[in-house]
Amino acid sequence: MRWIFRIVGALVLVAVLAIAALFVIPAERIAALAGDQFERATGRSMTISGDVRPSIWPTLGVRAEGVVIGNPAWVEDGPLLQAEVMHVGIGASALWGGRVQVQRFELVDAQIVLVRGEDGAVSWDFSGAEEVEAVNGDGGSGGSGLENFSLDIAEITNGALFYRDSVAETELRISDVDMVLTLPSAEGRATLEGGAVMNGAAINIDGVIDGVGPLLEGDLRPVVLTARWTGGEAGFDGRVGLVPLGVEGTIALDATDLDPVMALAGQPALELPRGLGRDRIAMNAAVTLASEGSTHLREASIVLDDNRLTGDVDILPGDDRPMIRARLQGGALDLTGLSEGGAEAEGGAGATGWSRDPIDVSGLFGADADVALVLAGLDLGMATLDAVDIRATLQAGRLVTELREVAGYGGTIGGQFILNGRGGLSMRSDLRLSDVQLAPLLTQFAGYERLEGTGSGTIDLLLVGNSMQALMNSVSGSGSLDLGQGAILGLDIWGMIRNLDTSYQGEGSRTVYDSLAASFTVADGVLSNEDFAMESAVGRVSGSGTVGFGARVLDYTIIPEVLAGEASGIRVPLRISGAWSDPSFSIDLEALAEAELQEQIDALEEQATGALQEAASEALGTDVETVEDLEDALEDRLREEAETQLLRLFGGGSGN
Repeated sequence: MRWIFRIVGALVLVAVLAIAALFVIPAERIAALAGDQFERATGRSMTISGDVRPSIWPTLGVRAEGVVIGNPAWVEDGPLLQAEVMHVGIGASALWGGRVQVQRFELVDAQIVLVRGEDGAVSWDFSGAEEVEAVNGDGGSGGSGLENFSLDIAEITNGALFYRDSVAETELRISDVDMVLTLPSAEGRATLEGGAVMNGAAINIDGVIDGVGPLLEGDLRPVVLTARWTGGEAGFDGRVGLVPLGVEGTIALDATDLDPVMALAGQPALELPRGLGRDRIAMNAAVTLASEGSTHLREASIVLDDNRLTGDVDILPGDDRPMIRARLQGGALDLTGLSEGGAEAEGGAGATGWSRDPIDVSGLFGADADVALVLAGLDLGMATLDAVDIRATLQAGRLVTELREVAGYGGTIGGQFILNGRGGLSMRSDLRLSDVQLAPLLTQFAGYERLEGTGSGTIDLLLVGNSMQALMNSVSGSGSLDLGQGAILGLDIWGMIRNLDTSYQGEGSRTVYDSLAASFTVADGVLSNEDFAMESAVGRVSGSGTVGFGARVLDYTIIPEVLAGEASGIRVPLRISGAWSDPSFSIDLEALAEAELQEQIDALEEQATGALQEAASEALGTDVETVEDLEDALEDRLREEAETQLLRLFGGGSGN
């Protein structure tokens, strides 16, 4: 802000010069002298290409047309200031020195260009230039330069501002600027009122600064600012210091459109999902902006659409990206908007399979973060959780979410989930499920609605790819399930077996079980299982096969064995194949033939064993019912035969 008053002071000097030479020096000579005096005072060139007309009424002053004030040589975006008309009106006391009272300072159709270079230098830095004698009476450089200065009214009409920050690589353009500033005294209250258009949206600003002079000297001074635009309002009430920069106070924001605010900060418009501020963002907090550039929010109350959070937030500057640390708590959050738009129905798969649309992970690199979140509930669309206690850390595009204590689907979920955007997208889940309800869990995660019951299990999976199609075709890992009582919907296994009819539905079309257990491995998007085991009051079922996550298909064979009723003892292999949304069922004739062949082989082996046992019994003179009996009988016979031969050898036998 100091540079504004330095320019105003220099222009007052120009006005004094013009008034003093009113009847003596031609207008063009006044313009030249004014330019020389301005350059001596500020170090910047000033040219006046139009008329210069001193005025006596209603105020002493000068009106100049075509005013141009230069920027440093390294700025390529244009001069610091261009104005079609500049009017400076001063109090009569300015003619003989002393206190400077600027009664009116007006710029019409002004264009202002401010630039921050790649080395951090700023185009509005006037350090090194001589102080303006008219502003700082002792000619020195101490103080704010406003001790003897007052400004009744300063006005910009139809102005424009361009700001380029080469360090942050941002640009800001403001048009249709109409502002009015008053400064009765350096120690008094300065007021600012006006409006502008930023990013196509009109914004009105009101402000009060209590003591501009002390503020410029480095003191913390009370400041109240309010900004209003179509779609929002923001305000600050607190204290501000400029050297070093510091802010402390309270902030308030309530907006349905943040584009003007983002434009003011030199950032692109936000594209937020529903639940994270798409329709409304509101906040109240105590704020502190430290001199090193960190921002701290305390006792913050944050509203994101219909979601509400409270807690503390720290935003720290970093070499590559800012660091956000937050400790937040809230009620039940609805974040179903995160899964809207990018994926079609049935878990992200359309009629032809999983979506091939690229998944944008650039947002993972916008900031680093360490966030602890405690919620009464969380609905992500693809997962609905009850009480949630999680910690998420984001570092250079890698997000690790630790599920400290999560209640969901009637049970608990623990473990870790990793979302990694480095070198493409990968996801890793290492989860433990305890007593969860399967129907809602599988419906939300995989679009599978055919399994009811409660169970526990482990899931360790890795997915790699930049689309849902690539991710689901890359799944690898392992896991296990141990389920209690439940049912398989759309499948009546025992009815099919009793009727030997795979199209049999039966009342309710379901298979009830008392327990179900299985372990599995996954490679290249295909799950393999060899130890499926299900127990029920009717019978038991074993099974093995594959489930293709990528192709969304099943190829699985189960072997039910009826243990009760008229069909007791029946074992018929049943094959389940096709799309998992609409599988087909058939008797596995190949497996059935192999089973019948094995039964015949077993029967022949039994017959052969019986004949061998009978022959051995007759030959050995003893009953042989088992292999062990045969071994014992052979051992006894060999012992007896050995004793007989020894007696004969030594003459003790009957043969001698």
